[in-house]
Amino acid sequence: MWHHLCKTMRMRILLLLFLSYPISGMSNTKIFGSAPNAINQYVYVSGIEDYLTNTESIIYTTSVNEKGQFLIELNNSGIEEVVIRIKNSYAHLYVQNDTKYYIEFPEESIDAINYFSGSETEILFFNLDSTDINYKILGFEAWMDDVMADLYILKDVESTKFIDGVLKFKAEVQKEYANDTSMFFKDYVRYSLGKTIDNIYYFGAPSKETKYDFFIKNSPVLYKNSAYMGYINDFYDQYLFQLNKDIRDPLIQSIYNSSAPNMLQAISFDSLVPNIELTELVALKIIQQEYNSNRLPKNNLISITNQIRMNTTNTQSEIIAENLIEQFYTLIEGDPFPIMKLTEEIELKPAKNRYLYIHFFDPENPNSLSEILALRRLYEKYNSHIDFVTIYLNQRTETSVFAQRVISGIKWEYYALDYGHVIWKSLNIGSFPYYILVKDNLEIKGLPALGPTPNGVYETIERTFHDIKQGKG
Repeated sequence: MWHHLCKTMRMRILLLLFLSYPISGMSNTKIFGSAPNAINQYVYVSGIEDYLTNTESIIYTTSVNEKGQFLIELNNSGIEEVVIRIKNSYAHLYVQNDTKYYIEFPEESIDAINYFSGSETEILFFNLDSTDINYKILGFEAWMDDVMADLYILKDVESTKFIDGVLKFKAEVQKEYANDTSMFFKDYVRYSLGKTIDNIYYFGAPSKETKYDFFIKNSPVLYKNSAYMGYINDFYDQYLFQLNKDIRDPLIQSIYNSSAPNMLQAISFDSLVPNIELTELVALKIIQQEYNSNRLPKNNLISITNQIRMNTTNTQSEIIAENLIEQFYTLIEGDPFPIMKLTEEIELKPAKNRYLYIHFFDPENPNSLSEILALRRLYEKYNSHIDFVTIYLNQRTETSVFAQRVISGIKWEYYALDYGHVIWKSLNIGSFPYYILVKDNLEIKGLPALGPTPNGVYETIERTFHDIKQGKG
């Protein structure tokens, strides 16, 4: 009783806080948020550009105020999945037109989490309408999880009961949502059932051809529906090895010839690929998986991806191809360092006849103080030959007292860059601290480079710095 009363009071207090938040402008969808443990932290909202590469792009930025509140205002764009990031945590939710959402971002530990992958958390909704897409998806998934948890244990021991249970559940789902008017939700349910149930191997399970006829053959390509794309990603997983030899051999030859038209033509002959949109999607899926497998020449795969990007008439194929190319571009030692602007006037590049040691770190981390002290010792000893620059993520509207103390100990140039700055993706910065060493001719000599403190095998960057000072670098 007391627990329920406290929860109700807390909900009312949060709703009062939300209602007191000043509203500006005429945007159509508003998210009133509470994040009491993230005061002055920036809040980033991203859309998902495609579900093959899962590339995100920032569509809105705000910050948590002194009361622990934030407001997100988005223009109408139909039902869309967005990602909200605060500090090193993120959460997914759907937004739909002309809707107000009241959410709480729960407290999360910040220890040992990579900032650019982060820790997924579940947001709390308040006063969520039963017609909202989030309400319906969360309810359906909870229902399906409960049913399948009971049924799955029967799969191998009582297969008849398992099949009967599956058929009964599908019929109940059909009846429950028969009158729902949201095609997005109906498609979500259809492909979630397909991915969760029909992809289970059991006696009497539908064949691949049956699944193709029901789920793919006459259906449009739903690039923005995560359940559909999840089903497609599973159906065409490792598809190069599912193709018969008469198609696979010309397809592989087209890759060796760097010919996108020939690759697309080979795939189009497969009976389970019904149209040009899926032909291009399957081609890009094969390229993605083969690039990571190291079985086929990577430069050829990049070339074919670029040909698809330039020649397709399908905007979504172009977006996916472009995002794939960006993922393929991974710097390694020996590559030329890409020059980027830190400010409008200042470029990140080494000076003539000098090395550049780039340091990425989190000034809020308790270990950062000792990290800067170790760097200062190296700087004082080797700055006649090596330039230092420190870069950190601009996470807050106001720098904490501890971070100010850490930053004040830096005796060389340093820059705070926003989450959306090109540097994080271009240099593949996934966690802090991170170091890169660049020669004056822009050759990358360390990626990642060693740090100022010993690693697991007691190595530091100092021996490299000593060799540079002695003219051996």
